[in-house]
Amino acid sequence: MVSLLKKNTAFFLPYFIFLLAGGLVLSIWSKTDIHLYINNFHSPLADLFFSNWTNLGLGIMIIPLSLILAFIRFRYMIITVIGFLITVIINDSLKFIFHAPRPLTVFTQLHQSLYLVPNVKMYNWDSFPSGHSATGFCMFCLLALYTKNNLLKGIFFVIALLIAYSRMYLSEHFLQDVYTASIIGVCIALFTYSWVMNAKMFNKFAERFDKPLIRLNFKREK
Repeated sequence: MVSLLKKNTAFFLPYFIFLLAGGLVLSIWSKTDIHLYINNFHSPLADLFFSNWTNLGLGIMIIPLSLILAFIRFRYMIITVIGFLITVIINDSLKFIFHAPRPLTVFTQLHQSLYLVPNVKMYNWDSFPSGHSATGFCMFCLLALYTKNNLLKGIFFVIALLIAYSRMYLSEHFLQDVYTASIIGVCIALFTYSWVMNAKMFNKFAERFDKPLIRLNFKREK
């Protein structure tokens, strides 16, 4: 596991910085104070951007991602689907257990108003942890593990981080929701990747699993 982290420092170094910074902020300020501070920064362009960017964390994104990976390496597709399913099961189970109120509900009870992005459907419960953030960090952490390009690894971290931030920007979640969800997503990504890459049942048929599931053959006409 340590060697896996070292090989992917372009993703994990900024992620660990995020964990340290986020943990420090959460230890000093309350979740409501943090959210009110974030809620101060809005613009029409940012509203448009984050209301669309947040969709990258939707569960439905597993379908196009799996199809793309099917053209690259069958094993990667398997890892991604398994990781996604485990993330959804664990994250949704925690949502059910905690049934935590979302920012809109909390601030309504406190008689405080929030800036809400127009045309965004707001939810009241199941705030902890954030499903979009868990899914986003799981999927893009896995993509970082698949590639050898350090620039792409860093880009994948930024994409996941912006998905998490979008959930706070849209007032759907608190920082503690996306912070915890990121840990869930990354841990599941590391576990699933290590398990499938080293499992005997997959390595026994490595010739099949380590090739594209779908191949495109373009034959030249004579």
